[in-house]
Amino acid sequence: MADIIRIVIKSSSGYCDVYDMFKDKVIITSKSISYEYKPMFELKGAEENCKKWNYKTNSIEFKEKFKYIAELLLEVIEKEVDKYYLDIGEIEFNITYSDKSKIRKSYWLPNDYFEELFMEIRKLIPECENIPIGLKLVKDYEEE
Repeated sequence: MADIIRIVIKSSSGYCDVYDMFKDKVIITSKSISYEYKPMFELKGAEENCKKWNYKTNSIEFKEKFKYIAELLLEVIEKEVDKYYLDIGEIEFNITYSDKSKIRKSYWLPNDYFEELFMEIRKLIPECENIPIGLKLVKDYEEE
């Protein structure tokens, strides 16, 4: 089987006030991690709320963590899920393999369902950046 070379995690807000609606995206490769956040609607001042960052590295440790995250992700998408929630946003995983094949899988589940995976991804995020909204867990909101 071909190796995973790119992971994209897209998320969006669920049922909430229009001013709080968003889309975000985390992109991970063996050499980089990037994040983009956009408010869902172009409201006055919304462009100021857009966030974007990108970090590149040639670290062996980063590559090893990426491999581990890829393994965890495969476990997640192989699980059968028989529940979904209508009032939360979608979490979409887009996986690209070295042979250029792709898989896309979407879930309407709380982020805590993916806690182990998201906690590993968060280890790749530089300390100077905030946790992407799409990777936040219930306990993160309780701490705020």
